[in-house]
Amino acid sequence: MRRMRNRRAWLLAVAALPVFFLTSLATAEEPEAVDPNAPIDREAIRADRMVKAYKYQVNSRISRYLGAAAEASDEGDPGKAMELLRKLNPRRLNPLERAMMYRLMAYINYTAGDYDKAIANFEQVLAEEVLPIDAEDKIRFNIAQINASLQKWPETVQALDRWFSYVSEPVPLAYYLLGISYYQMDKIDLAVENTEKAIDLSPDPAEGWLQLLAALYIQKEDYASAAPIFEELLLKYPKKQYWVQLSLIYGARDRFRESLAVQQVAYLQGYLVEDKELLRLARSYLYHDLPLPAAKVIEEGLEEGSIEANSESYELLANSLIAAREYDRSLEPLHKAAELATDGNIFVRLGQVYLQREEWDLAAEELQRALAKGGLKDTGNAQLLLGIALYNDNQLGSARNSFVRASEHESTRAAARRWIEHIINESKNG
Repeated sequence: MRRMRNRRAWLLAVAALPVFFLTSLATAEEPEAVDPNAPIDREAIRADRMVKAYKYQVNSRISRYLGAAAEASDEGDPGKAMELLRKLNPRRLNPLERAMMYRLMAYINYTAGDYDKAIANFEQVLAEEVLPIDAEDKIRFNIAQINASLQKWPETVQALDRWFSYVSEPVPLAYYLLGISYYQMDKIDLAVENTEKAIDLSPDPAEGWLQLLAALYIQKEDYASAAPIFEELLLKYPKKQYWVQLSLIYGARDRFRESLAVQQVAYLQGYLVEDKELLRLARSYLYHDLPLPAAKVIEEGLEEGSIEANSESYELLANSLIAAREYDRSLEPLHKAAELATDGNIFVRLGQVYLQREEWDLAAEELQRALAKGGLKDTGNAQLLLGIALYNDNQLGSARNSFVRASEHESTRAAARRWIEHIINESKNG
């Protein structure tokens, strides 16, 4: 009997059902203040509900059915609970008894995963207009949250608009739900407006709220507004994704020094482990005239396997070493880059390096490989350079042939003809 009396007391309580959706982020708190400009007269409704609380009482027989159904639901038997409730004839119940019945049905529907019926029964509760206004407010909010969990975004907005009309101090979670809904409906400006309100009203906005606002700013290409959001995310939740995104935001705003600083910290903390992240850091170092740190990042990445051993990686390593005046060290990665490349352009670069070192035979060898591989940006230049290498290696006949081929290209025609003329004059004078 004691248990039944406790159950009856629970059923007669006017506290609303628990918040079902996103309860980890926030809970709705019913404000006491009244907005005189609100479209709903809360005080009038409150007074009306007080009158009805005296007018309507729950019959003891009805209370037993409700208690038994609630107990069955608590014990994990929603079918039995609904069977008991269906024995009640709504036409023979007073408004309070019907409201209690529909509210318990909604709870059972929700726990059983029948969300559409849960909403329908919650609406039936509201239609009775008998529960205290505080309890009705929470039911309206529950309806909005269930719609959001079902990803019914227009219905969520509609439910929240109705809820807003009843409350004078909306909670931050309501604005967050509106932000999500408008985002899903591709109404980005409204999504930003409401998500900003949610964060402004919250003393400690949840990570997901900040993530949503940052994503909205990025979608609007408002990088100036996105940066401080990512900075806040980093302070509260120092995750890899925020380091990477903040560095990209700084880069998009041409704040390259800050971008490099963020990448450096992330790298030292072990967050940057992917190929594209490490190569981006290396390029940032090169941009700021720091070639040795760039080379170190690439060498370590290649050794550990975190950077893919392809033409692009080896070429970037070679460029870093050349920028650091480590010419001898640059040759090996440059050779690997040339071998792995799909065209012969890096072989041309190798030929130029050997020409600068006056290693004519090696220069000629690399330039011949470039021409054989093909796909060159400037075939005439490669022929001209090959002619120069062969000339300095005392292979005048081969050099002249190469200059003749270079003269067939407009970009190198004049220079090639001068070299041909020089070889002819040299032969005459020799």
